Amino acid sequence: MGSRWKLTPIAETGDRFREFAPYVPSIDSRGRVAFQASLTAGGSGIFLVSEGSVTDLALTSDLVADFKSHPDISDDGSWCAYAVLRSGVEALVLGRAGHAAAIVDTGSSFGRIGPLGPTMNNDHMVAFRAEASAGPGIFKTDGRSIVALADSLRFAAFHGLPVINRSGRVVFRADLKSGGQVIVADDQGVQATVADTSDVFAELGKFPCLNDAGTVAFSATLRDGRSGVFLASGGEVSHVVDTASEFESVRGALLDDEGGILFFATPREGLLGIYDGDARRILSIGEALFGSAVADFALNPVSINSAGQFAVRLKLADQRELIVRGDRDEGRF
Repeated sequence: MGSRWKLTPIAETGDRFREFAPYVPSIDSRGRVAFQASLTAGGSGIFLVSEGSVTDLALTSDLVADFKSHPDISDDGSWCAYAVLRSGVEALVLGRAGHAAAIVDTGSSFGRIGPLGPTMNNDHMVAFRAEASAGPGIFKTDGRSIVALADSLRFAAFHGLPVINRSGRVVFRADLKSGGQVIVADDQGVQATVADTSDVFAELGKFPCLNDAGTVAFSATLRDGRSGVFLASGGEVSHVVDTASEFESVRGALLDDEGGILFFATPREGLLGIYDGDARRILSIGEALFGSAVADFALNPVSINSAGQFAVRLKLADQRELIVRGDRDEGRF
């Protein structure tokens, strides 16, 4: 385990929770963690862990038949997630003040909601993927109106999930109809290319991450075969992790509001792991942990908060699944 991090299990499959997979946990700026779980008694729900206590945010009900994504959570405890309603339609559900409502569904102008999951800022503006009559697209909504940010006229396919920050900026990864891959930032309808495969990049990672300062972190492979982590800010792109050193491949990166980075990489002659910006290993597949060994892990851009705390879903070799929070251990610096 990396020496600068404390890993705390906050939920585990067993008596109540049957499964957390395939979804990831999210974390707010207060360190509270939200996650989706299927229940041993049947159905599923959205749950919040705060100061060691688990609270039910929403359970399958007369409205919702099943929750089908990670939840994202805002600092006031509001949350959003994809779901299948009892009526059979897919929906984007927003929960506020103990009440959940479908704010977008496939009973209207959409043929599909998702995949993966939505992201939400503290003003309850939600960015999501969906398939409209004209094809797949990227959208955002405040629960009253829906704004289309990108559609199939320009883009052939979308990957990962759109990430929205405090100002309403949305970043997403797409394939262009004209060929090539692109990461795009949308600022209130004005779009700019963050990175593309027309020059130095041969391939772009599918999950770019965005912080409230507007900086984008992403993984990519260069035309010379090296892969790494890159930061894009103010029209400039910098290389911060390079496989020319101890890593043979880099899968993705997360970014907090202070510029702190986490990334997922495979070291030479090693197994995939999570590392901090100083390339110190936090955990890896095969590592002895919590009385077993790590068999798999999952997290994405909703799994890091502004202060750099993160949440991760682990599967252990003994078949247990855990939701784990990572905190910098200041006493070990």
